[in-house]
Amino acid sequence: MSKVPAATRTLSLLKLMAELGQPTTANRLAQKLEIPRSSCYQLLEVLESQGFAIHFTEDKRWGLGLAAWELGSAYKRHEPLERLARPVITKLVDELSKRANVVGHLGVLDGSDVLYLIEQRPIRSLKLVTEVGVRLPAHLTASGRSMLAHLDQKQLIATFGSGELSKRTSLGPKTLKELTSLLATEAKSDFALEVDEVTLGYASVGVAILDRLNHPIAGLAITLQSQELEKLQLDQLALALSRAADELSGRFGHSG
Repeated sequence: MSKVPAATRTLSLLKLMAELGQPTTANRLAQKLEIPRSSCYQLLEVLESQGFAIHFTEDKRWGLGLAAWELGSAYKRHEPLERLARPVITKLVDELSKRANVVGHLGVLDGSDVLYLIEQRPIRSLKLVTEVGVRLPAHLTASGRSMLAHLDQKQLIATFGSGELSKRTSLGPKTLKELTSLLATEAKSDFALEVDEVTLGYASVGVAILDRLNHPIAGLAITLQSQELEKLQLDQLALALSRAADELSGRFGHSG
């Protein structure tokens, strides 16, 4: 029996990966921890299956996964996110509200939900359910799907399982297979669009804010009445959101 319990090795591995601050090889990790490379691979594979590690196949390197980032930064991430994002969202809403009645949101993934941290409303505001502190199913929201599109299939399976997905209206993906297909389509467009899936008569467009490892930190979205989508033109709205998200992603080390 090993003198070092598996739990201790796993925690030591996670701590080392965090200290290194960038993806590295399994061989280097094993050497620094002074454990067999085979044991290191086994630990990494377990961590990967749970979303705590990610394998960059082309580079043959390992980095921290989204679950590790969320666990390690949950206690402190909201404040800098809100502080950096609020002026960007305020500016975006001010510009778009000249042409349509819109509301801006910032949300983060919390399991299979989106937790809303910011809601920016103009003077004349819509009545929505996406207030600060509210949770909604991530697979039904534009902000949620913009983030989910950056997760791999293993993470999606771990999050949603194989059962039927929840619904608020009759619209939206009903199974993981439908969700995966929709995410692939939206990923090609670089934005997520939901119409009448959360609340009938309303639509949202969302884009992800990414960190330097291309992990989704948050989702930025604009909500408006479905009938007003034409006023803003979808491609122009998506472009405005992408520019705002790129600005924020850059603050968190994302190089694009």
